[in-house]
Amino acid sequence: MEEYQEMYRKPKYTMAWLGLQSLYIIGLAIILAIVSSGIDSLASGRVKSGFFEGDGYNLLSQSIAYCFAIISITGISLMLVEVVFRKGINYLQYALIAMALTLFYLLLLALSEKLPFGASYAIVSTMTIGLTAWFINGITHKTKAVGMTVSILVAEYGLLFILINLGSMALLIGSLSLFLLIALAMYFTLKLKVVNEELVIK
Repeated sequence: MEEYQEMYRKPKYTMAWLGLQSLYIIGLAIILAIVSSGIDSLASGRVKSGFFEGDGYNLLSQSIAYCFAIISITGISLMLVEVVFRKGINYLQYALIAMALTLFYLLLLALSEKLPFGASYAIVSTMTIGLTAWFINGITHKTKAVGMTVSILVAEYGLLFILINLGSMALLIGSLSLFLLIALAMYFTLKLKVVNEELVIK
């Protein structure tokens, strides 16, 4: 019976799905990047009120500038998780993950008022990665999917911390990192094949 259902199941992971998911993720990233600019304004107000030190604000403001990239890369990575593990992530779940990635900046602001920026960054990034890992585990029930997601987030937040502390070298390293990410994306798209009208990675 299961084989019969599988044979006549309507394909889900099609090229149309890929296009719609990509548009949704980019739209979500744009909206939440605008929201994160509000967090930047809040941080500026906290500096003027004397609650937040100037050096910490500069680092926070630089990290907020990467919000769009963090959400976009994570979202596209989750699309890859869907295709590889055949575990659906719905639009609400994508939005909740993106909101958690945006809340990272508000938590970082709040904690940086009480602790050094480096310690605050380590705590908040660990919280965000842990929450996302727990959520992905609940959705997929696949250890490999959780490991893949955690690896991507650790790489993103690790690179972000390096970039905001590099000063004048940040543009060069950031540009080279984006080039590498585009190269990786191209590599994985070469692995995407359409079999029986459905995307698979081979």
